[in-house]
Amino acid sequence: MPFPDLLRGIVQRWRLMLAIIGGTGLLAAIWIALTPRSYVASASLLIDSRVPDPVDSSNNQPSKAASALATEAKIVASAPIAARVAEMIGQLNDPVVRESWMEETGGVQSLRGWVAKRLLGGLEVVTNPTDNLLVIKYTSSNSAKAAQIANAFATAYAAERLAMSTDPARTYASWFEKRIGEARHKLEASQTALSNFQRDRGIISTGSIDAESNRLGELSSQLSTAEAQAADARARASVGGANLAEVQQSAVIQGLRAQIATKSAQIQQMSGELGANHPNMRAASAELGELRAKLASETGQTSSALGAAQAASNSREAQIRQLLAQQRARMLALSEDRSTLEVLESDAASARREYDTVMQQLASMRLRSTLPATNVRELDRAEPPMLPSSPNIAIRFLLSLIFGVLLAVGVAAALEFRRPRVRSVGALRALSGAPVVGVVRIGHTPPALPGATTA
Repeated sequence: MPFPDLLRGIVQRWRLMLAIIGGTGLLAAIWIALTPRSYVASASLLIDSRVPDPVDSSNNQPSKAASALATEAKIVASAPIAARVAEMIGQLNDPVVRESWMEETGGVQSLRGWVAKRLLGGLEVVTNPTDNLLVIKYTSSNSAKAAQIANAFATAYAAERLAMSTDPARTYASWFEKRIGEARHKLEASQTALSNFQRDRGIISTGSIDAESNRLGELSSQLSTAEAQAADARARASVGGANLAEVQQSAVIQGLRAQIATKSAQIQQMSGELGANHPNMRAASAELGELRAKLASETGQTSSALGAAQAASNSREAQIRQLLAQQRARMLALSEDRSTLEVLESDAASARREYDTVMQQLASMRLRSTLPATNVRELDRAEPPMLPSSPNIAIRFLLSLIFGVLLAVGVAAALEFRRPRVRSVGALRALSGAPVVGVVRIGHTPPALPGATTA
């Protein structure tokens, strides 16, 4: 059959084709009407990695976004979150839900786990590597219920995320409170042992031992100085009173010696003119005797002062020598206690550091256990969708139209092949095998067949 005749035959059967297309449309409408409606509601959560840790500032390095979001998505779709949602929306106390649970499980499985598993069936968590958003989608036959459960999952996740941060911190805080008592007892014991040892040995600290060592050096230096001074005093005392440098350099003694020399010269001069018993001679001799007596007295006083200085130097030397001996004995005793003191001081310092560390950790855990929020923010809350996500009416009608057209064309073509009709001269020639000599018009003037000659 020529293709143009086939097209004419298909077009001539337009009523049949419209009936087939209408039938497929009717079947599509019935299919759409019988398909249960499902609605998808979406809620968005922002995982803000820029929010710093208010307790531990060293823990502010953002983790890899892709792996972090994947982990958070698994947490949202976990059974504990679903169980919290079931409790929030009241399904655990719903008689219809309880009846379904008993019919399906016979009460063997826990109601909480069974409801959580059912809720997870309609949940989908969507992530995108280019942002920090978690999109929580929930599918339900009721649009309001879909929005309610999507929002409940978002709220439950935020609450669970906060609990995951505060609950371990609260547990650690309780543990650190017990440890702080042990650390305090250890610190007090080490400090008591150190204090008792210092009191018994008369030691304040290792610094006091260093001070005692410095004192020993000072006493040694003082002894050397005292020995030199005593030796000098003894050397001056051995010279003799009149020959002492202090005697020779004394202004009083030098004056007395000058007066004695002058008076002696006068007496020598007077002796050539006057007799020994002359009053003037006697007076001059008496004055000379007084001057010599004063010289002897001054010389004796200076010698006595040097002797006293020598005695003082010897006494100071002996005293310093005794103090040095005592200090050496004390240093020998302290050297035996130094290692013990250092161990006790080290134990006390270690106990103090341990106590301070536990106190710092306890304060940190107490702060973390009272955090009001995390870095999770509810960005968009789900609203009840107006149109169902399934079935897609437009797509189904479009598919039914395409299928109906194809089916109608196929049926028309099949009928045309099964019961062909003459629609052109070429078709008549092909069907009869004889040449067409003319066309007879009956009743009315039909359009001429292509290729025919009018008789």
